[in-house]
Amino acid sequence: MTLSAPEETPALPLTRGCPFAPPETATAFRETGTPQRVTIWDGSTPWLITRHDHIQQILGAGAPVSADVTDPGFPNTSSAQPAVEGNIFFRKDGDQHLPVRRILNPDFTAKRSEALRPRLAELTDQIIDDLLAEEGPVDLIEHFALTLPTVVICEVLGVPYEERHAIHEASKKIVQLNLPHDEKMAAHASMTANLRKHMEHKRSHPDEKLLSRLVNVHVDEKGDVTFDEAVGLGTLVIGAGHETTANMIGLGILALLREPEQRSVLLSDPAKYASTCVEEMMRYWSMVQTEPRRVLTGDMEVGGVLLKAGEGIICNLPAANRDPLVFAEPETLDVTRVERKHMGFGYGIHQCLGQNLSRVEMQVAWVRLFERIPTLRLAVDESELHFHDDALTYGLESLPATW
Repeated sequence: MTLSAPEETPALPLTRGCPFAPPETATAFRETGTPQRVTIWDGSTPWLITRHDHIQQILGAGAPVSADVTDPGFPNTSSAQPAVEGNIFFRKDGDQHLPVRRILNPDFTAKRSEALRPRLAELTDQIIDDLLAEEGPVDLIEHFALTLPTVVICEVLGVPYEERHAIHEASKKIVQLNLPHDEKMAAHASMTANLRKHMEHKRSHPDEKLLSRLVNVHVDEKGDVTFDEAVGLGTLVIGAGHETTANMIGLGILALLREPEQRSVLLSDPAKYASTCVEEMMRYWSMVQTEPRRVLTGDMEVGGVLLKAGEGIICNLPAANRDPLVFAEPETLDVTRVERKHMGFGYGIHQCLGQNLSRVEMQVAWVRLFERIPTLRLAVDESELHFHDDALTYGLESLPATW
């Protein structure tokens, strides 16, 4: 069947009545069993997909589903997105996507990420040492959840540690949904200029890090990417591996503070439960809240509804990862859950490239934090916490804590 858009459709991003649950509108849409329309910033009305099996159908398909942000029908997050991301391989399909992805794969394999675990534990302990030296309440978002991924991504790229603040500020602006076009473009230009500078430096001062390998091997030696494309890949790695992991670390800390029995299970046997804890947190929070997005290049039927060529699609992972048709007791946080059906890292060929590194970061971060500071607790009432609904990724504005 073909559905037409109603006169009024809910506006995206959808707001959450309860910060620990998906938006009620998304849950209601999921229960209808069919795709529904939403309105985005430019007045267009793409389809919102909320059921787990429907999202798998879309993200697991090739043509006629496209990730190309420059397609006129793509439901962009802002007017800046085509210019900022149009040349990034992750926003391409088929032969424009996979060859470039293979260039980055070696730096983000499960084996390489696991090899970084001792270094990540060392960095985490250094950050906790700094926390323990502070007096009074400390914002765990600013001083832990953001600090660790920033340090890690700088290490992977080969960017000096002192650049972490500039990287964080630019990355944060790029993913804000309501930021004016000019500010987004300025943030992107700043990050691009920063990476260009470092990649030029790597030509005369090579090392074993990602930026050096991109410019010296893939630009200068093999010629399989241009210098500008290599800079774009560096920008992508920062955006994908920094803000997202930081938000998840913060949300995970809050969940473990709220549910001490789950924290006790995790700490009772970290070797057993750290990995299942990460998977469950990714399912429970599904912090990528307005992605993935796609556009149809041909007609496709989803849930009995005919979606037409040129129409935009937005997948709602928070609703899908609480789908009762897939998960038992989906509203319950259970760090021992062994199901790996969540789509917190996406699904299909475009799923998160850095998921292995992110997993190790979270496994280390939560265990070390609560082992080192067993009396950790909120310094404010839970009702005073603020979450941001106006970004691609869901997270806490701050997390004041004491011990």
